[in-house]
Amino acid sequence: MSFILIIAGLIVFSYGCHTFENRYIAKLGWLALLLATYIGGFWLTGSHAAGAAAITLWFLLPWVEILGRVRKLRFPLVNEIAHRFPPSRELFPNLGELSDEAEKAGFVEAENTGWRWEETDHFMRLFYHAEQRAQAAVTLAQFDGLAVSYVSVTSRSKDGLTWTTSNYPFSFTMKFGPNHKINRYEDAESFEDLLMKHQHFLTDNGIELTDLAELDAENLSNYLEQDMQLQIQHNVSVGVLVPTEEANVFRYSWRGCWFLWLQLVKDMLRV
Repeated sequence: MSFILIIAGLIVFSYGCHTFENRYIAKLGWLALLLATYIGGFWLTGSHAAGAAAITLWFLLPWVEILGRVRKLRFPLVNEIAHRFPPSRELFPNLGELSDEAEKAGFVEAENTGWRWEETDHFMRLFYHAEQRAQAAVTLAQFDGLAVSYVSVTSRSKDGLTWTTSNYPFSFTMKFGPNHKINRYEDAESFEDLLMKHQHFLTDNGIELTDLAELDAENLSNYLEQDMQLQIQHNVSVGVLVPTEEANVFRYSWRGCWFLWLQLVKDMLRV
């Protein structure tokens, strides 16, 4: 009975930790859940090895999603980014607040756009800062019943490199090409904080304002469309994606599935 009470207490404690926004408290909750799993395995078998094996089941669980859904996904080489109406306030309640923060930082709203990939739906509100030669995006990504909002700031240098800072909270599901440099900053407290981190990112890499290309504010979605096409081409070239029987349509290879699994495991360990 004492084992049952300990396990139940750890599960309740874990749930309570995940109600906090602090990532370190959330980590503590995840550790409590792993401990409860270990104790459960040991209690049922009397073996410490069984307890450790029970923990590994958490890290094998993503394969259910990968084999059941991800392998069926298809990605077109060219996916049109088109005008979109903003989601409802219930679906994207902080769109207005994030937009205001971008405008206070000197960015001007350019367009509402987005794209759909099967079960994945992206809405993006794009902004441009002419003096800093930077574009920004406030994004709502919906996939498999989950909705995630995030912000990114992108600069494009004259030598063809793209520099992006984003507070996207998960590991990316595709690799980025050598010409696209990514700076993740999950702990950004505001748009201004993210922008400052992006400026430091450029400075640390020796990029000055004169090195950046001026963008056409009326065609920001075209740059994004080109980025997506180059990213898919890169993932095809490294074997993450493979062609399907349809022309210019790709899916995850087994190598790509292993890449996804490692990304998910990294998220589990980080959270």
